[in-house]
Amino acid sequence: MMGEFALSYAARGWHVFPCNVLNKRPLVRRDLDAEGKETPGTGGVKKATADVDQIREWWQRWPTAMIGVACGPASGVWAIDPDAPKKPGEPDGRANWAALCLKHGCAATHTHLTPGGGKHLLFRWRPDRPITNSEGTITGTGINVRGDGGYVIAPPSKRHDGKAYEIAEPLDFFSFAEAPDWLYAMLRPKAREQARTDYRPSSRSSAHPIGRIQGILNRVASTTEGDRNKVLFWGAMRVVEMVVEKEVPPSEGDRAFAALCDAGRHAGLPENEIIRTLQSARARA
Repeated sequence: MMGEFALSYAARGWHVFPCNVLNKRPLVRRDLDAEGKETPGTGGVKKATADVDQIREWWQRWPTAMIGVACGPASGVWAIDPDAPKKPGEPDGRANWAALCLKHGCAATHTHLTPGGGKHLLFRWRPDRPITNSEGTITGTGINVRGDGGYVIAPPSKRHDGKAYEIAEPLDFFSFAEAPDWLYAMLRPKAREQARTDYRPSSRSSAHPIGRIQGILNRVASTTEGDRNKVLFWGAMRVVEMVVEKEVPPSEGDRAFAALCDAGRHAGLPENEIIRTLQSARARA
């Protein structure tokens, strides 16, 4: 039955793939090379498709699999994902998103309700305003972003506990609003001025340090299973190096580490692995 919904989405132009009911991770593995080794960047969301035969094959193999939808140009949408706090002290993305909308305004759009109490608000993809998985200036607010390289779970997918994703408002189904300018500005902020003159661009790269950090976050967030810990550690070490070499102030490094936590979560890493990996990188500073 879930496969029929996946086919229905594909018929509307969405590129889909099956996800694990336990943890939302992709079930489709990466390609194998001539030596039988997995090829990085070929599994998971990279396998998303609208091909009918492939979709039928997947859901015959995993009939209860949740429906993953690739965000970005493939499906023509991207998403804001305000989360409910999972434990005391965590930011409430729902409240923070509501506050932003109250202040700036935001049109109604196709929206999913998640089993965890959050939402997926889907906006029309614009090639001239590409969005990645970076939260920009709203990092740390509990509001996640699912753009090119990311994905969301679509209704009526069910978790292992039977709780399902739902359509928030049937009248908005597949009616995708244009994201407001203020949101684009927050997600794609202009490079900030360096905090102090003694923090300088690296001799290894002419890119602005903030832009480099943004690239690191994007890479970590879009990494698929098998390389996630390694890439998270790589990203953390690059941030550590930037602080040590005074390319960015320590405060910017702290913000980058907080954003790396979010990127690791988006990539599907468990919380304890994220913390352990980042602590290991900090210990080498």
